[in-house]
Amino acid sequence: MTPFQRRVSLGVAATALTPATARLRVSLSLPAASGSSRELTDFVVLAHGGSHFCIEAACPHSGGRLFRGVIEDAADIEDLADIEDLAGASAAGVASLVCPWHAFRFNLATGVCDHSSSSAESDTHPAVVLPVGVDDDGTLCLSIPDDSPFVDAAVVSVLPIDVSPKPPKPLALRPAAVERPEIQSQRTWTLVEWAIRVLNEPVPTEKVRLTKHVYALWNDGNISEIGSGVPPDEPARQSEIGRVDPSRTKRRGNGQSLVSRIKILHSLASIEQWAIDLAFDIIARFATVVIGPLQSPMPRAFFGDFLKVANDEARHYTYLSDRLEHLGSHFGALPIHAALWESAEKTSNDLLARLAVVHMVHEARGLDVNPQTIARFENAGDSESVEKLKEIHDDEVTHVAAGQRWFSYICEIERKDKYETFHSLVRDNFHGNLKPPFNEVDRSRAGLDTQYYLPLAAK
Repeated sequence: MTPFQRRVSLGVAATALTPATARLRVSLSLPAASGSSRELTDFVVLAHGGSHFCIEAACPHSGGRLFRGVIEDAADIEDLADIEDLAGASAAGVASLVCPWHAFRFNLATGVCDHSSSSAESDTHPAVVLPVGVDDDGTLCLSIPDDSPFVDAAVVSVLPIDVSPKPPKPLALRPAAVERPEIQSQRTWTLVEWAIRVLNEPVPTEKVRLTKHVYALWNDGNISEIGSGVPPDEPARQSEIGRVDPSRTKRRGNGQSLVSRIKILHSLASIEQWAIDLAFDIIARFATVVIGPLQSPMPRAFFGDFLKVANDEARHYTYLSDRLEHLGSHFGALPIHAALWESAEKTSNDLLARLAVVHMVHEARGLDVNPQTIARFENAGDSESVEKLKEIHDDEVTHVAAGQRWFSYICEIERKDKYETFHSLVRDNFHGNLKPPFNEVDRSRAGLDTQYYLPLAAK
């Protein structure tokens, strides 16, 4: 039996946890390496199959809200016959917690990720788990091994989490306004009116066509006024395209089979659709923002930069959609989810927070993982996909650069330290640490030096 040095009481009765909905979010503090402060790490404690488990609350893959994930039994995993490389998970005989962002599955007992035997990032960074026990008085406790880095941890807070399933938002087509911008329209529309028009367009190909049209109008000098308006809470999507909770998204595999590559390309195409909307949302939602002591509006170049981002993303979507059709599938053949939009909702009232989290955290994370995706397609001999994925990656460097450039610009105007401001906003609006390994070369090309992200990185 493993010798335990400490039993840390959580002060909550074991009977308070129910497998379906009730969990605990436990914050532990550790002395920092310098000894001058303490570091916080969040865990989720849950009940399943007559046992209690404690696992890291943030997904080691990309910081997703693992504490809200769905529990998936080993038997359920075995039933997913079209998913590759799951032998290790089913053999373990222990349920997994599924991250709601990218459907990575973490063994509740060991923290090991079964997402792909060839996934370097998931293998290198398993989720941290701690043993859970029940004291004589029936309250839960953590039994921390003496060789654990958390042996000196102190409990800072224990909070209940309600993970009752919530129905997804309806995907009904939004009603058209009495008059709205159209490509054939003869009147002049403001940029914000066009942005809202794109956000309310549910058909992917039409969204792309509108995006290219607006970008051409802007470059030709035919949009003179930025304007103002209220964008939708969430962009429209076709009701014909299935939508699932992110945690129920099936694994995409390692790219070696045709089915796996189609799943990956479909996922990327969905991301590009959201990326078009994120670019138009930042234009519409923050069109009237004023900054600095003089309360100056954002320069016209700000809007031009994000129009270019939107146009790039539209081109990327077209590449991926065409490639799916070439491989015998199409966009919409698989369900989509809206996990990426969560950060847009969380930062809807703060331009600096939006730039930091969406463009300097999420998009920068893409720079870290894209080379691995490209390598998988290269290993599969899919040279046509590789060519487009490399072009997309190079464009994404410029998108991260745009976010960083305008973040730095606003900080300079408002006389804020850009690094301290970034760290504060990410801690407030992004759950968990930033996960290495980092693509330092391409991050540097985008203007993200290590002072931005290393202080937020998982140790």
